[in-house]
Amino acid sequence: MRAFYTEDDNSGNHTTGMVRRSKSLWVLSCLFIIALNSLVVLVLIPAAGHLMGSSYSLDTYVDGYDWLAANLANGHGFRMYPETAPTLMREPGYPIVLAGIFRAFGKSLTAVKLTNMILALGVAFLMTRITRRLSRSPLLIFGPSLIFLFHPETLIAESRGSVEILFAFMLTLYILTVYRAVKTSRWWDFLLSGGVLGMTVLVRSTPILFPLFLTGYLLLVERGKGQKIMILRNVTIMMIAMFVVLSPWIIRNYLLTAKFVPTASVLGLAAHTGLYFSTHPQMGFVQIDGDAARERNKLAHDLGYHFRDGYYQYFYSSADELAFSHYLFNRVMSTYEHSPLLFAKTVIRNLFSFWCGGKTWKSVVMDAIVQLPLAALATMAVVLCLRNGQIRIVAPMALLIIYIMAVSVPILAQARYCAPLIPFLSILACMAIAAALKKFKGATYTVPENAFSPL
Repeated sequence: MRAFYTEDDNSGNHTTGMVRRSKSLWVLSCLFIIALNSLVVLVLIPAAGHLMGSSYSLDTYVDGYDWLAANLANGHGFRMYPETAPTLMREPGYPIVLAGIFRAFGKSLTAVKLTNMILALGVAFLMTRITRRLSRSPLLIFGPSLIFLFHPETLIAESRGSVEILFAFMLTLYILTVYRAVKTSRWWDFLLSGGVLGMTVLVRSTPILFPLFLTGYLLLVERGKGQKIMILRNVTIMMIAMFVVLSPWIIRNYLLTAKFVPTASVLGLAAHTGLYFSTHPQMGFVQIDGDAARERNKLAHDLGYHFRDGYYQYFYSSADELAFSHYLFNRVMSTYEHSPLLFAKTVIRNLFSFWCGGKTWKSVVMDAIVQLPLAALATMAVVLCLRNGQIRIVAPMALLIIYIMAVSVPILAQARYCAPLIPFLSILACMAIAAALKKFKGATYTVPENAFSPL
């Protein structure tokens, strides 16, 4: 068989042959990665599920998303049970996606896994859109995507019906639009970024206040008066666009409760769980979680609410659901006001749990092994950019990581909360590795000045 090119070929044929070989190698590499990811998610993880027990909720649906999706698919509306009231307990984004899968394929966990795998590949592609502007090095362009795709947290999230992979996709897309908007300072780029943020908040409401965090950073680094006015204008446009996207959800919630509710109604439940973990450290993780739920059931009964018992309280009135969440939150805040040291203990515990918190000590150790080195390398990259005066290169990613951690640790944190941040941690970690390799070779690692030019 003749090769793509030979030594006798002219220059044009030689170049064409190299391009063909490069494209073929790229396609084969992508197919191999997809096949390997499929093997792990669809075959190896289910086969090894009995070894992990219930530590990672493998091959199942979590947090009631499947109940919401099933009721949506069957025409019962956005509620946990057909007989209970419409709920605000979860954001609608992921249940709507699940409901579409259920309508098309039935309640097939395999179809859900395949969807997760496609979304994970989408995240990897978006990551290359970021990293290819940092360097031409294959390590920095493709390394982060490979770390993300084969990170244990990612593989576990792909193997179950949970929101983490979709949330990671939306966060990565949002940060990509933030880089573009900050680079161009054009109002329509901030408008687009705000629209993407609105869709992200419909999946998980955690980043709803991130624009304020971003504003503080931009005002800090931009000194000119005119620039500050433009920053305020642009971020205001971003937030307006976000709330326009959220408006159907907000209007629906207002009609149900007569309250302005742009997020979900689980803040009180999360705060109560976080406090319960801090005050009952002697028992097993799963037992504490179950006992916290039983205490909430008792509190709701004592208050005279009409609801269905469970880990969550399933109310027959949407207004009651919201009122009970407010009651729990105020009760927890009152406890912390009378005991600041207990609040400090909760924050410290959640800071650890954000990276390593699991259902058993075995899962805590495993989380620490895979998460802490990545977090350490990411921190090194941020410090390196600070020293080199290149903090703008990593600022959006670093700010998002800090923001999500900051809004989680005062309330409740688990290791899966950081799973959607793995794309950014992976990019930063590879930057630290690239810097170490450069230093080993006697060179200085710097990011090109034109990095993150408009996409």
